[in-house]
Amino acid sequence: MGADKKFRWFIIHVFTGQEKIICKYLAEQKKKKKMDALIDQIVVPERMIKVRDKKGDIKKREKRLYPGYILIHAAEDDAVTRLIAESPKVMGFLGKKAAQPISEEEAEKILGLMETVEEVNDTRFLEGQTIRIIDGPFTDFNGSIKELNREKERLIVMVTVFGRSTPVELSYNQVELI
Repeated sequence: MGADKKFRWFIIHVFTGQEKIICKYLAEQKKKKKMDALIDQIVVPERMIKVRDKKGDIKKREKRLYPGYILIHAAEDDAVTRLIAESPKVMGFLGKKAAQPISEEEAEKILGLMETVEEVNDTRFLEGQTIRIIDGPFTDFNGSIKELNREKERLIVMVTVFGRSTPVELSYNQVELI
């Protein structure tokens, strides 16, 4: 059926937060439709992070490297393209018109990153601290942290825009301490 086809790595664009559900769905469809010769692996790119809280305790959890994307190691085949196109909560392959495979080097880099462990000091940001925004539409604005969501690594920052204090939601990597 496709045993002679070469597997390539592709990126699939999916609804953010649904990566594991879609990965499980695709694995079930692979079995149900007997597509083992066409699909080798389906991977949610994530790595382990160790978070040290205020008490000094370390908690381990997984963090998605690329929210909204999953990797698939599959053959370039119409059946695979059809499966992805017909799957719920899947926007399609990453690519212009047709599925564009990524290079083996890119895939190895992502897979290698998944094997690393990141240690995060959870007390890096505190309410009331002044920060500078380093990414996004408010780049180079200063503001103060109003609220923290440590689970999602998000901040509510009060920024002055046109003389009015405006709340802006940002991720940890979009800001730096002043």
